Amino acid sequence: MTLCLSTKGYPETFEPVYRVSKKPSSYDFDGEELKFRLYWTIFHVADSVSKVKRIDGGKLKFWGRASTAGVASWFRKISDEGYSVWSEELSTPLKTYLYQHEGDYQRIKVYTYDLKRRIVKYEKINPKKKKVQIKYVKIPTVPFEDIVSAVYYFRRYGIFKVGEETVFPLFAGGKFQNVRFKVVKREKIDTLFGKLEAYRVIPSNNLSPEGAFKRKGKVVFWFTADERHIPVKAVAEVAIGSVSAVLVSAKGRGFDLRKECEERKKKALIEKVLTGEFGGE
Repeated sequence: MTLCLSTKGYPETFEPVYRVSKKPSSYDFDGEELKFRLYWTIFHVADSVSKVKRIDGGKLKFWGRASTAGVASWFRKISDEGYSVWSEELSTPLKTYLYQHEGDYQRIKVYTYDLKRRIVKYEKINPKKKKVQIKYVKIPTVPFEDIVSAVYYFRRYGIFKVGEETVFPLFAGGKFQNVRFKVVKREKIDTLFGKLEAYRVIPSNNLSPEGAFKRKGKVVFWFTADERHIPVKAVAEVAIGSVSAVLVSAKGRGFDLRKECEERKKKALIEKVLTGEFGGE
């Protein structure tokens, strides 16, 4: 196994920007499990799942995996996985792990954040060649987010008001930068759970996943217009066409979105019957 060492300080021109809600959501992510189906145009190409678990010492573990399915599995097997260990007290990741397995390609990336020394240890591992590259990057500001925790941070601290923009520092691609989420509209959208009130949100171009599903253009998210701000849909421009992610299951502590929506429909139907709006004499 070979080892490459280098150090990298961040340019002095970087200026962290924080524009977040003064009244963050009190929703507890612990126990949340979201499942998505990914489509390329009309074809089902992948499935993804994300889970959140509270671990010792006031930390949350955000974990996610995306793998090929449907017609895409005929051509190339893809399995991308990652997690972030996140400090609830500091609202900052302590460790990030990313694993890409796409056909014959395999890479592991591990980011360890030493918040006392303000240093990121970045390990890039090639399992086949047994090669490890290590870099050190200065941490210019705390809190900050990584590519896994950024959406969760936005869901808790985002400014969910049409026309408003949320801004905070992000560590991605080996450097620190400011990421932006702008709420452009509040609307009712069709979902597998029925019509839901949601915020349409456009993040800045520096928010992009690693690997085969990396965006090449604009991406749009839709988050539920309640305290949970559950992402129910996302559409991203990729190298050819676009990929859409559709929420198919959402569960958490004390809720199941599908059952919740079914109960709401039943209640609305009963109210219509009782008031005479539904049926006839």
